[in-house]
Amino acid sequence: MVEYTQDYDIPLKILSIKDRKILKELFDNGRVPFSVIARRVGLSKEVVNYRVKKIIDQGILIGFNTVIDVNKLGWQIYFVNIRLKNIDVVVEEEIIQSMTKHPNVAQVLKCIGNYDLVLKVFVKDYVEANKLMKNIEIKFKTHIGEYVIDFVEQEILIPVPFLYAPFKIKEYQSIPKKDITQVSVLSTDLQILNIISKNSRIPIAEIAKKIKMSGELVRYHLKKLENNKLIIKYRPSALTGSKFVGYSWFLVMLKLNEINKDRHRKLQSYIINNANMTYYYKCVGQHDIMFEIRLKTSDEFNIVIMDIRSILKNDLKSHELTIILKEYKYTYFPDCLLDK
Repeated sequence: MVEYTQDYDIPLKILSIKDRKILKELFDNGRVPFSVIARRVGLSKEVVNYRVKKIIDQGILIGFNTVIDVNKLGWQIYFVNIRLKNIDVVVEEEIIQSMTKHPNVAQVLKCIGNYDLVLKVFVKDYVEANKLMKNIEIKFKTHIGEYVIDFVEQEILIPVPFLYAPFKIKEYQSIPKKDITQVSVLSTDLQILNIISKNSRIPIAEIAKKIKMSGELVRYHLKKLENNKLIIKYRPSALTGSKFVGYSWFLVMLKLNEINKDRHRKLQSYIINNANMTYYYKCVGQHDIMFEIRLKTSDEFNIVIMDIRSILKNDLKSHELTIILKEYKYTYFPDCLLDK
């Protein structure tokens, strides 16, 4: 879980060439040993360890998380975009803290723009998502205004290339077909996922100690989770809020008309190959496409929107913009996943 208690105003230029090479390796695989990174970037293991610690101390990275395919566990992902009403700072904080503690809420974002709060929730189906929001409405009946629920059909992680530019990242030619095959897991698997979701770099020995199991057996279960694609990625958590390195964090939501497949493919390619993008979501509901992007100026954002309009032409029905101010919670293993 990520909780921010401090604002950062850090220029990107503080990162040396070696730092950026290290970051690229970590975004390729956030669990890769420092000894391996050291060989790849031409430094000693001790120097790599020092530089990563310094990057964390500077607030550029705030930890390492494990991305889990919760669909393979029988769960679905929904975004809930909420407009609040009749609130002050105290009431807003009470609502946010309640959302942060909710066992089904994986992400809590405070925003300005079209919505005040954006939640990512893990539930079994739309009925459960709707019930979750009805309960929240009852609890905060005078403060929850309009909200929309979007089912996330597919989520694509895009590395954070602007942090380690000018190094070229692997270009994505197309979005891979979603594998929806569910995987049977044991309680041991869930315990390991729960532990490693909080820190993807946690050593095998520490996991073994926590769950009272041999390191060899933990390594076996972890390898099985990776091979089954339950674990999608180990990656750093980068603090890229509005004050960090001069970038603002935008969440853009697109509603499309009848979709022209060729234009849709061009839009997908544009999003997942844009150096400033970090997430792509294919949705069903109020919105069809959502993406997260980090940009420095409103002029840069205008260029992106104009590019999208040029690609989609009449297929773009509307777009909504939310600027993310603060992330109160971020995890791929909220408490609900412990319920098999």
